[in-house]
Amino acid sequence: MKLKLEECDARSNHLWLIGEFASVLASYEPSEVLDVGCGSGMLLRACRGRGVLAKGVDQAGPRLKGLTEDGFDVKEGSAYELPLSDGSVDWISLRHVPHHLDDPARAFRELLRVADRGVLLAEPFYDAGIASQRGAAMLDSWEKRQHRRGGMYHAESYDLEGLLALMPSGFDAGYSIEVHRTLRLRSASLDEARSSAEVLTEGLLSGDPECISKRELFDTLKDTGLSWNGSMLVALVRL
Repeated sequence: MKLKLEECDARSNHLWLIGEFASVLASYEPSEVLDVGCGSGMLLRACRGRGVLAKGVDQAGPRLKGLTEDGFDVKEGSAYELPLSDGSVDWISLRHVPHHLDDPARAFRELLRVADRGVLLAEPFYDAGIASQRGAAMLDSWEKRQHRRGGMYHAESYDLEGLLALMPSGFDAGYSIEVHRTLRLRSASLDEARSSAEVLTEGLLSGDPECISKRELFDTLKDTGLSWNGSMLVALVRL
């Protein structure tokens, strides 16, 4: 049975999730946060709005330059090789980045090396008990498959067990693990999702297996509905 939900767009959902992440991060009362993979700086701005001192690391480019011009302390760097010494940052955040990393275990070792008090990770989360969320998870998986077909590294999102399996052996003896899940059920536009899917299969013949799977997927989504993802936040707090 489809739930009738208020609709919102991707940006509105993204902003809400950023705000929830920043609020959880602020609850640990960090003296300073390093956001790895800071992108356009949405989390840096959300932290600033909550009085949390935050700086960022990401690949060089216009976005990093723009953040510098906006007064943020950002540096060029990689999750695999942070330009910082051991234990030099109070907290590190890595939001919706792990499934983009081809070697997340290496990145996690680096985060734990640099973080003095803790690391807050997040991955997309879908509530399997809700039909529209199951539909969203199926669409997400299909889209990622198309991205991989096009040459992008885009793995399936990690669940809690998957994230913890990538941590250094024996790390849990030195950390407590705290899990937060945030989800605000809002409907996503099926028409917009279909338009985006059409772009991902441009150039393929209608009989191609991916075009067939797309049609089958959207037939299913007509029944389940489609709602935006939430986030699973995992705090690794040094004991």
